[in-house]
Amino acid sequence: MVFNFSTSDLTEDPPDFDPHSPPAYRSSTSCLPLNPAGCSFIKANTLRQVAAGASLRLANSASKFGCWRSGESLQCPEAGRLKRFTFRELKVATNNFSETNILGQGGYGFVYKGVLGDGSRVAIKRLTIRASQPWTFHAEVKLGNIICHRNLVQVLGFCSSSKHREYTLVYTFMVNGGLDCLLRGQSTEKLQLDWSTRKKIAIGAARGISHLHDLRMIHRDIKPANILLDENFEAHVADYGMALFMDEHQEKAVSEGGPNGEDAYFTDSTMGTLGYMDPERFLGRNSVKSDAYGFGMTLLELISGRRAWETTGLDGFELGLPQWAHALLKDEQLERLVDTNMPDGYNKSEFEEIVRLALLCTQSDPKKRPYMAEAVLFLEGIIGLEKRWEEYQYEDRLSGPNNLSSSSNSTSCPSEEELSGPR
Repeated sequence: MVFNFSTSDLTEDPPDFDPHSPPAYRSSTSCLPLNPAGCSFIKANTLRQVAAGASLRLANSASKFGCWRSGESLQCPEAGRLKRFTFRELKVATNNFSETNILGQGGYGFVYKGVLGDGSRVAIKRLTIRASQPWTFHAEVKLGNIICHRNLVQVLGFCSSSKHREYTLVYTFMVNGGLDCLLRGQSTEKLQLDWSTRKKIAIGAARGISHLHDLRMIHRDIKPANILLDENFEAHVADYGMALFMDEHQEKAVSEGGPNGEDAYFTDSTMGTLGYMDPERFLGRNSVKSDAYGFGMTLLELISGRRAWETTGLDGFELGLPQWAHALLKDEQLERLVDTNMPDGYNKSEFEEIVRLALLCTQSDPKKRPYMAEAVLFLEGIIGLEKRWEEYQYEDRLSGPNNLSSSSNSTSCPSEEELSGPR
């Protein structure tokens, strides 16, 4: 049985399942059609870079963002149609939600490894829905009906059962789990990530986030735990429960300039994970630059192996991760930032460039952060961020020798407690 979000009642119980009936797929497609209005982020920045004399390869690269790479196909559910599973089917798939099948725990429930009737492996999130927060389930189902991109975790289906009071989501299975577990050595296999793999992960995550922005969506919870890795260590952005659909919040938008209102922010509840939230989010302001901030923090964790809220004492100051990276960069001691669990060395010039990108992304002023489309082009080596970095250094010099402006609000967070209500 398949589901059309716009017409189905999420509280209605479906009939018993057919264990031999897999989710419906399209035979071969590279992506779903983009909303033309949603491409403004890419188009505007591409035009800016071309005007500045950048390579004409920009035009080709920008055209590929929405569909990964031409010539490659993805297996995706039909546009606007997800499989509706029954609670019984998912109980069978997870051996009655056995603890031995738990892959992880998030702010809204447990994720289980499951095997469907056709033998395919899936990840099944069993949500703990609070009465005031049913939107987490609805947001994931809605977004799952829209997205199809190689760097976004695909939602295959869902189960909503009023009888069992269950709200469950079914995703493609990611063999290597979350980036957070690999960085902390919590993986069963304790895999080590070399430099080339880490750079590949950074590029993939940036592409996924950029695609969400092209579809006019703000993720609002970018962090290593929400970057999942497949068997080839390709990054897939996951967990869309906090996603903000910009077109639905247009009446709450406040434009701050930029082509087509790209620098607009949207007023809404304060939510996210401490350590990855930009300062304006605590004022209820959400924008695409909020995701850029979370990506910057994720980059710093990816290359250092440290947590976002870890602090380091330096010259009488207790510095957060961006502050410490900023100080080490100025003192030409970036080798101290390198993850000690990274085998086979690293490319020093690439490492320094990624640190610069991370610092640009974690600036306090959202208008000074790069767009994710720019981050993709930079990580792929197509453009440089020299002008932005010169401005960053200029402001750093103006603020004096004790400048800590790059730190934003991430100096000390005691845990990964998630915020979910009005401030």
